[in-house]
Amino acid sequence: MDTEPITLEDASFDDGPKTHHSSFIDKKSVIEKYQKLKEESKKLDEMAIEIRSLVMICRQMEECYTKRVDKSLASYGEVSEFDSTRNKLFFQITYLHDGTILLLVTVHNITNQPMNNWMLSVHPSPIFPSSSSSASYSQSISLGTLLPGVRKTFQCQLNCEAPPFLLNLSLVRDFHLDETRKVFQIELDPISVTCWNLAQVVEKKTTDLNTTFSSSIRLPNSLINLLSGSPDTVVSNPQVFQAILKIPNVQDDTVVFCIPLSSDDNVFVKVKCAKEGTTNHTLAIGTESSRSHTLLIQHLRLHLIVEMSKLKSRPAKGILILTEMDAVSVEELFESILGAFH
Repeated sequence: MDTEPITLEDASFDDGPKTHHSSFIDKKSVIEKYQKLKEESKKLDEMAIEIRSLVMICRQMEECYTKRVDKSLASYGEVSEFDSTRNKLFFQITYLHDGTILLLVTVHNITNQPMNNWMLSVHPSPIFPSSSSSASYSQSISLGTLLPGVRKTFQCQLNCEAPPFLLNLSLVRDFHLDETRKVFQIELDPISVTCWNLAQVVEKKTTDLNTTFSSSIRLPNSLINLLSGSPDTVVSNPQVFQAILKIPNVQDDTVVFCIPLSSDDNVFVKVKCAKEGTTNHTLAIGTESSRSHTLLIQHLRLHLIVEMSKLKSRPAKGILILTEMDAVSVEELFESILGAFH
């Protein structure tokens, strides 16, 4: 029998501990990978929810304005009056003495999801695509983070030509997944800027104003009701002034406005609202000169063309109908679109 003692190499003692240490490292690595995957999965879930919300908003923007009043996104522009209960984006336009425009944008997140890393793009453009050769530049406003129920106001100063022109608006959101970058752009309702945005109600007796040049525009009550957000009420004169000229709380049938067409040219215009039958209202526009009258009537029709485009499907695209101005007059295009509301 071989009685030679068994000897163990020193290295053999390390095999067990090494295996135990390696197993410990593997478990730690697995846990770290699991936590990382869990965090990435959470981010993907949050991103999926936001992308789904964006897709739904894109679909909403293809509907007419009246169907979006109570939905998650719509835009609304005024000159001086601010309505904090109407929609999600509010635009307040103010003309400055140096000829620039100060645009105040208030964004109210009425959804159940936070808005993260959104951008608002503002692009002024001539209302007649072929009327100007000068360049116009977009400005972007970073909205940061808006939690549900929170609203923020942002300021944007624009260098624009003389009215009429459009403010084209869009919301932009970037998504990054590994090395892939995706951009969502949601076109909002355009805002028309005309001479009527400069109008100020003045305390002036109507008998003092000479209205040698005057004409009237007949507006169906159905259109006025739609532009008012379909309140399902009997159309009244104050509602006409609010819906058409964005002038609230007008109790008189006749209002006198002062409109500064230039730094040294102030035009007074008398606007009278009257009920015509049971289905229409008329706005009579009177001024002292033929030039100012022609200009103001044209700008009012242009403003209404833009507003009526919001009542069609795909309203943000519908404004492209203005490209037809090369072929027809503003009056012909206005009457053509207006006919759909009679």
